[in-house]
Amino acid sequence: MRLALTKRSGDAIRILLYLASLPPGQKQTSSQIAEASSISAGNIPMLVAALSRAGILECTRGPGGGCALARDASQVNIAQAVIAVEGSLGTERCAIDDVGCHERAYPCGIHHSWTAVLRALTGELTGLSLADALTRHEVNRSGTWAGSAEQGR
Repeated sequence: MRLALTKRSGDAIRILLYLASLPPGQKQTSSQIAEASSISAGNIPMLVAALSRAGILECTRGPGGGCALARDASQVNIAQAVIAVEGSLGTERCAIDDVGCHERAYPCGIHHSWTAVLRALTGELTGLSLADALTRHEVNRSGTWAGSAEQGR
C-alpha cells in the first residue's frame, strides 16, 4: 500500500517551502518559482492561483509583480496547503471503492479504521506549520539528520 500526497499537493508544498526560505515579502515570478522548485512552469499558475485564493500567497501581476507568502510561515499549516489545491483531505471517500461510505446504507468494513487513519493524518498535517516543515527540510538536506524516522519528523 502506498499512502502519498498527490503530485499537485507535493508541488504546492515545494512552492511554499521555497517562498518560506526567502526573506518575508520577497516576491518571485512564476518562472523563478518554477526553476527554484523544479516544477513545470505550466503548472505554476494553477497552483499559485489556488494558494492565493486560500489566502496563503499574495500575488500581483505586471512589472515588479510576483508571489510571496501572505502571512508568516508559522501561521500556515501543511493541511491548509493541501486543502487549497485539492479541495479537501479526501476524508469523504471510501477506502475500498469509489462510493462514499456516506452514500451507502451502511459503512464499509474498514470505514471506522480508515476514518481514524485519515483523522490522524489530518491532525499531523494541521499541526505542522510551514516554518517547521522548512526547518526539518533544511536539517535533513544539510545531513545533520541522524537517520531515524523520528529525528527527521
